[in-house]
Amino acid sequence: MIDYLRRLTRTGAAYTTSSVLAKLIAVFTLPIYTRYVSPEEFGQVEILATTVIVLSIFFRLGAIEAVLRFYFLNDEYDPREVVRTGFWGLTITTTVGVAICLAVAGPLAQLLLRDSADAITLVYIAIGWFWFATFYELLLALYRVEERAGAYAAATVINVLITVPLTIYLVVARDMGAIGLLLGNAVGTAITVTGLAIVHLRAGRIAKPGLSLRAPMLRFGLPTVPGEISLYALNWVDRLLLVNIPASRSAGLAAAGLYSIAYKFAQGVTMFVRAFQLAWPPLAYSIKADAEARVVYGRVLTYYLLVTGGVVTVLALISRWLARLLVSDEFFDAYRAVPLVATGVVLYGAYLVLVSAVARMGKTGSLFPVAAAGLVANVALGLLLIPSQGIVGAALALIGAYIVLLGLMYIRARQTLGLVIEWRRVTQVVTVAFVVSYAGEHLLPTDGLEGLALRSVWWLLYPLLLLLSGFFSRAELVQLRNARELLKRARDSKSLGDRPDLVQEVHGPE
Repeated sequence: MIDYLRRLTRTGAAYTTSSVLAKLIAVFTLPIYTRYVSPEEFGQVEILATTVIVLSIFFRLGAIEAVLRFYFLNDEYDPREVVRTGFWGLTITTTVGVAICLAVAGPLAQLLLRDSADAITLVYIAIGWFWFATFYELLLALYRVEERAGAYAAATVINVLITVPLTIYLVVARDMGAIGLLLGNAVGTAITVTGLAIVHLRAGRIAKPGLSLRAPMLRFGLPTVPGEISLYALNWVDRLLLVNIPASRSAGLAAAGLYSIAYKFAQGVTMFVRAFQLAWPPLAYSIKADAEARVVYGRVLTYYLLVTGGVVTVLALISRWLARLLVSDEFFDAYRAVPLVATGVVLYGAYLVLVSAVARMGKTGSLFPVAAAGLVANVALGLLLIPSQGIVGAALALIGAYIVLLGLMYIRARQTLGLVIEWRRVTQVVTVAFVVSYAGEHLLPTDGLEGLALRSVWWLLYPLLLLLSGFFSRAELVQLRNARELLKRARDSKSLGDRPDLVQEVHGPE
């Protein structure tokens, strides 16, 4: 188990490095953007950005998912042919998708933006972004299957360093508003994709055109599309409802803009979940024995919830201060949805573990009805809660939908893999995180440095209550104690490089 956690931590840390940079930049550029972009314009960009991802999932026909799975079936398939089929198949389907979207650009503008200013221009930019964004995910996936997390991190950091200055120039210097915000992201992604394609071609990862494994890869990948698109639609439908439920177009887009700011405030948990999402599938599918996988998957879920529960608790306690520090007054109310949005993000990561258990057994066809049930729950709850509670209602609807998803997918994971979940420890994490967050919000000051200091100290109750309630096993406490001793010995030495014995102990034979 320790070896799997080490691999997951090592690759996840590299993925997190790039994600941390991207998320930190996204957060710390908010004071700039919120001076030049209105909540309504933020709403325009938000709904189009989520639409880009929906289009990408639909038109790639499960190609990236199939590459991630078939690459490790090297006893049956040549990994080079897996990559070749995935790349050229994606070229065909994504290009067809762009042509279709261009043909219906007008209706798309009406559905997504309610004929707001520059709607058709924004939709055209989003369609171009969709083509490049889809290939961006595939080209990065080639690093993921090889667990070349360093190369992955370098590519994503380069993308950030290209996209952010370009976007700031368009928004601030050129005062292009929503168009500048969307165009900067699209052009930055296009430049990065071009560079990555050249690198992969020179390395021989992308062979001449061919679709030799199209039949088995489509059989695996296609059934994942309805489920995945229904799942991501949870994050798309809430924006659509926020835009279209209010009688005023501008009020609806402004609400979507505040909702997008809440997501940016939740970056602390989002970047961790993103790193987990990238690192987990290669590790999950590399475990050969099903008997071992059913236990490892459940233990990983426990540790995942332990870490993310702590992050959500922090965000719940300090979201007001983030809003005061980073955005203008007209965006301040976004703080109300931050802990709920962060909880939804965490539940998505937990869902990924359950999906891996089902997909491992080749039962991807069952993903769609589960995801569809979650989508129906999201729409129903959104229609019920958004009119009275706005962005808070949208976030509550999202959480409710994920609870439905997790319940149904757990039943399926038990039927297929026999997944073993540590229910006692999972319940402890959820209960302690909720109690610390809720009590802190209602008992402690809501402004000033004193309030921030008290809430920061209050958060320490999270690990303390878990420790006192017996969350950690004796073996885990021994491992933590040993890790502290090793780190202390390393600090006491002149340098770690002078102590090869410590290098071996801390990092292991790898």
